[in-house]
Amino acid sequence: MNPDIERFLVSLGTTVLWSAVATLLVVIVFEALNLKYKLMSEIFTENSVAAAILAASFVIGIFYTVVQIVIH
Repeated sequence: MNPDIERFLVSLGTTVLWSAVATLLVVIVFEALNLKYKLMSEIFTENSVAAAILAASFVIGIFYTVVQIVIH
């Protein structure tokens, strides 16, 4: 097999794997926050912008951390 194609497939597999790991971590953290603080209720029923920003910051923070781990 051509080394360029092999390198591409390995990189693609690694990207898919780490994307799945990051998404799983986000779902776990978001569900934990939802169970403890009723985050979805706060966002949609109470129209709390602060709760939405808190949830978004957790999501962005987790994805950023995973990217930094993969890069270094």
